[in-house]
Amino acid sequence: MKFFLFIFLLTSIFCHGKNTEKNNSESIWRTLLTENANCVTWVSATVRVEVSVGGRSLPPQEQKLEALGTIIADDGLTVLSLTKVDPTSNIISRLRSPGASVQVHYTEVLILMQDGSEIPARLLLKDMDLDLAFLLPITGTDESSEKFTFSATPGWNRAKTPPTPEILNEVVSISKLGRNLYRQSTLRRGWVNAVIEKPRPYFVIENTEPGTPVFDQRGRWLGVVVYKMDSGRPTEVVTLPIEDIMEIAEQVRSRNQ
Repeated sequence: MKFFLFIFLLTSIFCHGKNTEKNNSESIWRTLLTENANCVTWVSATVRVEVSVGGRSLPPQEQKLEALGTIIADDGLTVLSLTKVDPTSNIISRLRSPGASVQVHYTEVLILMQDGSEIPARLLLKDMDLDLAFLLPITGTDESSEKFTFSATPGWNRAKTPPTPEILNEVVSISKLGRNLYRQSTLRRGWVNAVIEKPRPYFVIENTEPGTPVFDQRGRWLGVVVYKMDSGRPTEVVTLPIEDIMEIAEQVRSRNQ
């Protein structure tokens, strides 16, 4: 009898600890959303696409694309999945012609603020290998970003070693719904399926959307969701660690100063 009572007490303590940890995580995540929902923004890109197949040029077409982006600095520097705003890989896969050439020209890029404002921006870098695009608001215009306050993603600390999640850890990503649902901010709970270390680190995390930031149970920023590219085509959805994102961001800034 004493043995069964002992087992019951151990089980109760274990379950209580797990429930407390879960409740703490959920509280942290709700606070994260309340205070930092606008670190994720919609981006609108109008592109002019020129296609050439077998030496013959097709009539140019204009497309308007929307994608989610993560604001990573107070000046509005934003990172997003390049695939979402560059139709090159999609067009080439449909043409199925080895000699096809696609040129994409950006005629307008806008950061869509939560209050409905549209801030002109310029594309600073396209990294096709990592599926990254960086853009920055354009200052000095009537719609200048100087009038706006950007909500940068919290949790990055250069002085500390970035966290590495473990398999089966629960995480969340901040996202936004589409225009038909008023671009409402959301939390998407997921879990880590795999941690890839070589040749490049990636986290494989369920229930995420390209262009959005991912946080661990303590609210620490883990990375940004992108596509794993293979021969110029998007394959699996993965999370690129924050350390790599910020390293590339520093290179972007140095090139555009």
